[in-house]
Amino acid sequence: MYINGIIIAGPTASGKTKIAKKISTKFPSTIINADSMQVYEDLQIITNRPSNIEISKFNYKLFGVLKTPTVSSLGWWVQSALKEIKICELKGKMPIIVGGTGLYLNGLVNQISYIPKVSNKIRKKVRAIHKVKGNYFLHEKLRKIDPISFKEINKNDSHRLLRAIEVKVFTGKNINFWKDKKKSSEMKNKKFLFIVIKTKRDDLYKNINKRFDEMIENGLLSEAKSFFAKKVPSSHPLNKAIGLKHINNFLEKKTSIQVMKSLSKQDTRNYAKRQITWFNHQPLDPIYLEFDQVETFILKNLKNFNF
Repeated sequence: MYINGIIIAGPTASGKTKIAKKISTKFPSTIINADSMQVYEDLQIITNRPSNIEISKFNYKLFGVLKTPTVSSLGWWVQSALKEIKICELKGKMPIIVGGTGLYLNGLVNQISYIPKVSNKIRKKVRAIHKVKGNYFLHEKLRKIDPISFKEINKNDSHRLLRAIEVKVFTGKNINFWKDKKKSSEMKNKKFLFIVIKTKRDDLYKNINKRFDEMIENGLLSEAKSFFAKKVPSSHPLNKAIGLKHINNFLEKKTSIQVMKSLSKQDTRNYAKRQITWFNHQPLDPIYLEFDQVETFILKNLKNFNF
């Protein structure tokens, strides 16, 4: 059986990158990021992105590659991942795609449609209007030019709202038109060994709580201060990084550090629940393994695969 790569997925704090790093030393391979927050250069600590030293040392791909205010998208990530996979194929390496962003993984595995990249001119124009007139104005604009997306997108969801308007203005087609189109032949016949790490809920929650405490010790508050000083547009996905709003409230003396920690950990646990639910209800046909089973399973079965 021929496979184009290994996917290691699962909820946050399940040890995906740790196990990927470990097995990557066992055979020629390249680790490719599939976490929508870890593609950005900013907020390395709160997104739990590998350090720049580690990225350089182990030649990780698609970690910390986008500078704000640039925004990632499904189309950009899938195309970037396919490019890295092709490079691996040419070099005789096994791509190891690691991350918990289900949208990205689904796009790669199930040949999700490609939405054209919007020109910078259109993006700047739409975002300038948004900055002056706000969400409500653009939501009403969306009602007129794309009634279907208007019904699907909440007026408070700045990111999706801006994206829908930009695509409609730039292409003349609504975003659902592009979502319904099949991917190019480049996506066809790609096969992946898809593994999802399953973790006992109590153990996962302990990992989440411990990790956030370690983030604080490693300079999370200073990182957040530096990020806020950049005044990144409120519509940027990084502003939704889990825990960031509670850290902001703490820095503005609106809450205590104990409350900030508690709420941030709770939000992370809730996010992990949503990830688990997503993987359980998607037709991706993954193999579910405990953390300690992943390395043995891959190494034992690798001889059965060609790459």
